[in-house]
Amino acid sequence: MDPTRRQPVLTGELREAFAAYRRELVHSWSQTLSVLGFSLNALFLLLDLFVVPRGVIVRFAVYRAVVTGAMLVQYFVLRRTRPSRWSIVPGYLASAMFALMISRMTVDLGGFESHYYAGLNLVIVGVDVLLPWRPIHSLVNGVMVIGTYVATNALLGGPFAPGTLVSNLYFMGSTVVIAVAISQVRHRLIANEYALRAELVQANAELDRSRAQLQQARDALWGEMEVAKRIQTSLLPDNRRVGGYDVAARMLPAAEVGGDYYDIIQAGEGRDWIAIGDVSGHGVESGLVMMMTQTSITSVVHENPQLGPADVFNAVNDVLLENISRLRASRYMTLNVVRLGDGGLTLAGKHQDVLVWRRASRRVETVTNEGCWIGVVEDTRGRVADQIVPMEEGDVALFFTDGATEAANAQGEMFGEERLAAALAEVAERPLDEALEVLFARVAEFRAGQDDDVTMMLVRRAAEPASARLGAPAAAGAVAH
Repeated sequence: MDPTRRQPVLTGELREAFAAYRRELVHSWSQTLSVLGFSLNALFLLLDLFVVPRGVIVRFAVYRAVVTGAMLVQYFVLRRTRPSRWSIVPGYLASAMFALMISRMTVDLGGFESHYYAGLNLVIVGVDVLLPWRPIHSLVNGVMVIGTYVATNALLGGPFAPGTLVSNLYFMGSTVVIAVAISQVRHRLIANEYALRAELVQANAELDRSRAQLQQARDALWGEMEVAKRIQTSLLPDNRRVGGYDVAARMLPAAEVGGDYYDIIQAGEGRDWIAIGDVSGHGVESGLVMMMTQTSITSVVHENPQLGPADVFNAVNDVLLENISRLRASRYMTLNVVRLGDGGLTLAGKHQDVLVWRRASRRVETVTNEGCWIGVVEDTRGRVADQIVPMEEGDVALFFTDGATEAANAQGEMFGEERLAAALAEVAERPLDEALEVLFARVAEFRAGQDDDVTMMLVRRAAEPASARLGAPAAAGAVAH
């Protein structure tokens, strides 16, 4: 049974006991939030030294000192108090202080035109995802942060373009929606866990099954707690059958937050898409760009069914270009947008070559895609075109990021496309999950250490009978260059 769908039964005394249990969780994690608040806030002063004008460094240091001190006080207060109905207050206080601080910083840096507002997204995610409170608190907290930002800059900030404010609020609002959704799932998981504990006491005959469900709910709960550090990996899709194709993908980030991106999108009415890309660098900034890309592509393909891959690429570039620049960092992104069709794959964009294993010839072909990157030029129209890659039954296409081919051994030699193509030919007829494991293993065995995110996606044109999906023996093919 899926614990995210089960409706817990909590009535009478059990409901009251559950409320007390939830307050204990909130009180405990509020202490963790306070520790993160005073430690990370102090460290961010080092970042200010590099990214903000010298004239406001002292002022920013004062802001951060006040908030850091307040977080220290809150931590010691929490250590000396017990959980109560007021245990949610520290979360709101932390958000309010950081929201006011960052909003005041944006005023000093130009008001609504300042890129520094992006820090408010981290406040929303950090508080709402870390604290296991009710979804309504996540919503109120997110609205409070946005309201503080708007009110502070409206009263104290300088002139601004309305479009800038709308764009800023769009992405902040999207962050609030994601945080509320996660809070909803987590609250249900906590309730499931608690209800299952009660059932274990009352139903010894179902002890083994209930224990497994409890463990599953607990694992899911604490897995959600890691979203603050690895939010984009939790949003990546599962392997699945998409139209006439089987698709399997995996990302192995080099840091806690990676810059690689992939997605599998079923937009309805036979409109099936995949996408893969690589944001320059890795870390929090790259993860934010990746999340914005995922949101933009999903929105475009659902709302505009007539668009082809090149049109989708152009639309996403229009949305992301300005927002990437607001991060005050040189970020760009390689990206392939691919539509899955009966005749094959239609792709657009500029990314790594695509390796295609042909079942008929048992050889690997290299498909080079031409275009431009996301976030480099203002208008990509005329620079990106649709490109069709025919796919017969049983053919397998491998999309990958440069973390695979540029993995280097101790002598500095790169893994390269030739080795990757040979590995693909060896595993092309295996089940896709198993084939991915082998490909990742080959890269890991070769490299001396992981310096970049590694993402690989396998797309197989489904064949009947589906002997490959049922685990037919692999037969290595030659590699064509």
